[in-house]
Amino acid sequence: MRHRTTGTLLAALAILLAAASPAAADTTVPDTAWTTGAPAGPGGTVALANLRQLPGAVTGSPIVVSNNPETFTGNGWLMLHSRTTPARGGAATPLSGTFPLYLYHQNGTSTTRYLHVLISNPNASPVTVTVRGAAYTNAQKPLTADPAQRAGTGPCYAVADAWTRGTTTTYLSGASVASGKAVQATRITMAAANIADGRFEITASAGVYVYTVVTGDGSTTTATNLSQQNASWAPGNIASESPTTYGREAGVYATSAWDTGQVTLPLPAAGRHLGLAVNTTAKQEPTLDQTTAGLATMSDSSTRSWGNYGHRYTVRLVLQNPSASTRTVKVTFASNLVAATDVPGNTWNGPATVAVDGSSTVQTLYTRPTAPLDQIGTYAVGAGASRTLTLTFYVPGLITAGQQLLLETV
Repeated sequence: MRHRTTGTLLAALAILLAAASPAAADTTVPDTAWTTGAPAGPGGTVALANLRQLPGAVTGSPIVVSNNPETFTGNGWLMLHSRTTPARGGAATPLSGTFPLYLYHQNGTSTTRYLHVLISNPNASPVTVTVRGAAYTNAQKPLTADPAQRAGTGPCYAVADAWTRGTTTTYLSGASVASGKAVQATRITMAAANIADGRFEITASAGVYVYTVVTGDGSTTTATNLSQQNASWAPGNIASESPTTYGREAGVYATSAWDTGQVTLPLPAAGRHLGLAVNTTAKQEPTLDQTTAGLATMSDSSTRSWGNYGHRYTVRLVLQNPSASTRTVKVTFASNLVAATDVPGNTWNGPATVAVDGSSTVQTLYTRPTAPLDQIGTYAVGAGASRTLTLTFYVPGLITAGQQLLLETV
């Protein structure tokens, strides 16, 4: 598997893309950001127009995403970032260091197919590759059909849970990949109508390319050959972005995380609230956008990471009491989407690490249109004291973007 781009250029580009983003600046949210009274938005939430931007910024390494076509109906490559193809675009964008790959696909054929993750080495010398992560199908982790019973079920939840709890699998450990060759990181068996969700972290000593490929025979050789043929892209429901639609993600996006830095929140007296946007997009509210730009996306795919699937959020809140008596704050994870009927895709269903003053637990964050509020906890802060609340979570697949973190003094 030879690539004609020069090794020097590839190495330089890989170093540029893998460079760490600057750390988020520490901030203090002023008293004026809090609103008097109870939240007046739908279902007891803060209305989208009244949300404040979550402090911090996008950060972290680039992320590779494979979600277009979401449902494949035949064999071929689903996503690549090794070259420009006549039919689907793309661009040669090697990645090095540690970076994530997120994939979500459905088998739209009537027979078992195999989803391969390949990593190739375009450099003149061998590279070392390590891959860890989690991937499941709904045959392994069934998704309960009733939306009201979905919390803690399904492959998307299971993948986010593995990353949250540190129970990921090592697929490759220091594997040497020769110049111009490829290695298979994993192969996912998908029965007819199966869905597969996976998040991986790839560590490469020099710039590499990642491919996702569907085969009918499960052969690594077949998958490798398909990955190198421009015309052998997998058919399916490819969804392009428009001014009013998100499309779907396929390719390399600029960053893979949101980090608030340390956010100091002086708590006002009881009866006030503050709503902070979480995983909100420019298509929902331009001033609250938390997506990241495409670096090397397929030309038929989303230009930004509209769903932020597989991205890692770190929220650090210092709950500070400036008064001479105890103040209490209730913290709730909530949905911006409220409706009279539940739709399975319009949920948030994922685990989070909730750490209070350093003591942490894993808690499911679960919202749906008819139940948009999920309380995280109520915290009393003594006079002149402060407490630190840290939330860490991976954006799970099969969820809707547009959440909020609601704080209420009670």
